[in-house]
Amino acid sequence: MLVLSAAPCSVASGASPGARVDRDGVLFRVPAHWQLTIGRINGVVDPVTVFSVSTFRLQTSLRSPDFCSRALQRAWRADGASVQLTEERDGASRRRMLRRVPQRPVHFKLDAKGAGGLCTPADSGELTFQEHGRAFYVFYGFGPKASAATRRAAVTLLDDMRVSKRR
Repeated sequence: MLVLSAAPCSVASGASPGARVDRDGVLFRVPAHWQLTIGRINGVVDPVTVFSVSTFRLQTSLRSPDFCSRALQRAWRADGASVQLTEERDGASRRRMLRRVPQRPVHFKLDAKGAGGLCTPADSGELTFQEHGRAFYVFYGFGPKASAATRRAAVTLLDDMRVSKRR
């Protein structure tokens, strides 16, 4: 994992909730009432952030020196949720990851019960999968008061996501 001190990102303009977005050959729909953030929200540059979505707006000016996301930690809400998709693109790292991670599941289960992905509070986790020779991490988190509908929206986002072969 490569970490840098600057982490530029931005809230996507023109990507309204419900819109289908294509980022680097990954097609997904932003859930209603969620915010799309393009770029890194932490200090990690490898794996590459494809997208982050959350039920709250992230303050993109906050910089993180490592894998924890200060912007995500600062904006976190008890009824909130976030999902981040990253891709391992470095040749050697990607080949190692492809040997050890499962194929993409038909249905994603976001059922972690501990602290995890991006140093967010409890009910956060990390999943790995591969598809079309591409290797991905999913970092996700739910606040303790996140509704069942919010949790379903996160799962639906991942279940409906389409990954194409790398060009």
